[in-house]
Amino acid sequence: MVSKSEQVLEAIKALLIPVPDAKVERNTAVPEKIPTGGLIVLRDGDPGEPETALGGFGGVYYSHNIEIELYAEDGDATARDAAFDNLVQSIGTVLEADPTLGGLAFGMSYGRPDIDTEAVAGAPAIKTGTIIVTIEYETTSPLG
Repeated sequence: MVSKSEQVLEAIKALLIPVPDAKVERNTAVPEKIPTGGLIVLRDGDPGEPETALGGFGGVYYSHNIEIELYAEDGDATARDAAFDNLVQSIGTVLEADPTLGGLAFGMSYGRPDIDTEAVAGAPAIKTGTIIVTIEYETTSPLG
């Protein structure tokens, strides 16, 4: 049987797969070459401490912070900025399409990514960002 936290992570990954022209991976090391359409890496994040209902009856509740890392690479800063913004907008669109992950979660919240541009010797710079998505869900086990 698959844990609820794993089901939530797989549901988020499934939402990200249709992002146009981007490659989606989970918990992978960042490759030396970023694909032309950008790279999205889903990190398991931190499920936080389990919370139980008063009296210990019922389920266990989590506010799971999941990280979505974005990478865009292009020799031209304007094109790189546009590609990165396109990734951010596309991710917002797919997350809004199913905020309860097909009923797995109560809902989600997220904000704009923390952005950085990394210089690479002898190669185009890489624009990176991390979006923290908080998923609220209930499970029957404190192990997720």
